[in-house]
Amino acid sequence: MGGRARRLRAEGGGKGRSARHIALVLLALVLCPRSFLLPSAVAQTPGGDGTYYSSRPEFRIPFQTDPNERRIQQVELYVSRDLGRSWQRVAAAPPAERSFRFLAQQDGWYYFAVRTIDFQGQGYPPTPDQFQAGLRVCVDTLRPTVVLRAVTPPEGGVGVEWQITDENLDLDSLRLEQRVPGNGDWTPLAPPRAAAARHSWNPGTNAPLEVRLQVRDRAGNIGEQTVTVTPSVGPGAAATAPSRPLAAPGPGAVRRVNSKRISLNYKLEDVGKSGVAVIELWYTRDPQARNWQKHNEQTNPQPPYVVEVSEEGLYGFTLVARSGVGFGEQPPRVGDPPQVWVEVDLTKPRVQLLNLEVGRGPEMGNLTITWSATDKNLGPRPITLAYAERPEGPWTVIAANEENSGRFLWRMPPDVPYQFYVRVEATDLAGNVGSAETAKPIVVDLSQPKVRVLGVDPADKP
Repeated sequence: MGGRARRLRAEGGGKGRSARHIALVLLALVLCPRSFLLPSAVAQTPGGDGTYYSSRPEFRIPFQTDPNERRIQQVELYVSRDLGRSWQRVAAAPPAERSFRFLAQQDGWYYFAVRTIDFQGQGYPPTPDQFQAGLRVCVDTLRPTVVLRAVTPPEGGVGVEWQITDENLDLDSLRLEQRVPGNGDWTPLAPPRAAAARHSWNPGTNAPLEVRLQVRDRAGNIGEQTVTVTPSVGPGAAATAPSRPLAAPGPGAVRRVNSKRISLNYKLEDVGKSGVAVIELWYTRDPQARNWQKHNEQTNPQPPYVVEVSEEGLYGFTLVARSGVGFGEQPPRVGDPPQVWVEVDLTKPRVQLLNLEVGRGPEMGNLTITWSATDKNLGPRPITLAYAERPEGPWTVIAANEENSGRFLWRMPPDVPYQFYVRVEATDLAGNVGSAETAKPIVVDLSQPKVRVLGVDPADKP
């Protein structure tokens, strides 16, 4: 990526230079708080189409205005979370500032567009329905989940099998390596580049070996696991012990959604001349994957596979493709890990506003907010605090991505209204949002006006 920055031009309506303002936004992300680009934290998709992946929720978006354009008062940054169908203004800056700082409240896709405002208050483009996204950023702070275990191939030698879970997996980065324990030199192997696969080989030794699998997602997060394997003594010696069922998935191995209707995206590989006739969906509700059930078949091989579950809870899903002549992988067996774990969570976090204390004396200008927020799937920083002059909004963010500490001390800015409403929001890992707000406005102007007589003068006669 480096200095290969693309530019987005946002133009208003009208003809000729006198009827439009031009703002150029550099489509390169700079991680806060530093001012230089960290390739490990931000990655661009091949082809440079303005799509980026970020492993950190906070970044800068530089922009540059036309130096000959004197009519621009400010540049506004808008974001969309629904693929450009609706937009929300998140930042504004004078042309000389040259950058926006953005903080994502949760993982997911963010579309960005810019708008200029002239000194008469006219915006270009005039309305949000004319916005065009010039920058798309996927915030992905989770590492790929790697489950790696040793297997004993029937033909002898050594073998491993793995299951990798990540929504933005970069399979080209998959590396499988071996070494003798205690020796720091890893030797690369040539495994299949698949999220779920098995690989066996002849190690050329009878000594135990360490085997390491590493893989990155498109945001640069690295998933890794290492196991120890012991070579078998000869052909057929390994057709013995069945594989041990995997333990229940850890928190990072589960994808959480707030809908019973789930869309499973997939990619078909190694398709022959007969094509793909059906896609089978197998699912399990058991964290140990001890039992599997077959769902309906999808005769249209094009993704996604959409399934609607009956209730909240944990689901393991595996897709199996069948060719036009009936060939395909074996269905999952007892103990086989699913291709993806999904937890359906429809419950909003429970939030209570406990107290708001307006500072007096030396604490004047401070507002202490205390709350309680509970949910089984709260993330590490789920809290957003905001205020508004009216109960219907608009709401201004006080602080976002705060820990669920239950207490926040706010040093109120000078331009805060003398009374306002306060809201506390908690967002769980599935995207459910619970909130609580004050029923009445909080009065923060506690000053007591006084009158002092300066003098006495005769009044005019009536």
